[in-house]
Amino acid sequence: MPAIKSTLLNIIAFLQIAGGVFLLGLFLFVQIPKTLKTPTEGPALINWGINGLFMILAVLSVWAGYLLWKRRSLGFSLSAALQFLQIPYIHLSSLTYEFQASLVAYIAHAVPADEMIDFTFSYGGSGEFFLGTGLTDTPTAGINLVAVIFLVLILSMRRLVKND
Repeated sequence: MPAIKSTLLNIIAFLQIAGGVFLLGLFLFVQIPKTLKTPTEGPALINWGINGLFMILAVLSVWAGYLLWKRRSLGFSLSAALQFLQIPYIHLSSLTYEFQASLVAYIAHAVPADEMIDFTFSYGGSGEFFLGTGLTDTPTAGINLVAVIFLVLILSMRRLVKND
C-alpha cells in the first residue's frame, strides 16, 4: 500500500476515534447532567432517545475508526456511513440536524435579509436533531466539506481492505 494512502486512512481513523470519544464525553459529562438538572422541552422519552442515538453514533465512530485503522471491510463501510451522516447541516424553522465527530468545514447559506454565506472550520463533536416550530430565526443549510472529502477518500481506498 502506498505510504500516502495509508497515512490518509490513519489520519481519518484517528480523527474518527478522537471525535467519537469527544462526542461521547460531551454527552456523558455535559448533556446528560444538564438534562437531568433542567428538563428539556418536549416529551422526555424523545429527548432521551435522541441523546441515546447520538451516543450510539459516537461509539460507532470510535469503533469505525479502529476498524478503519486495521483496514477491515466493516471499518470502511461504517466510516463511509458516518461521514455521510456528517455532511448535512440544517437549521430551519421546523427542522434542525447537525452531526459531527471529527473535523468540520461547513459552508452554509443563511437566508436572512443580507443572504450571507458562512464558512466555519472546527474540530469536536456535536449532535442536534429537533422537529418543531420556531427553532431558529435564521434558516441555514450547508454541507460539511471535510466529511465529503473523507467520504470520497474512504470509498476510493476501499480496495485496500484486508480480508475479514
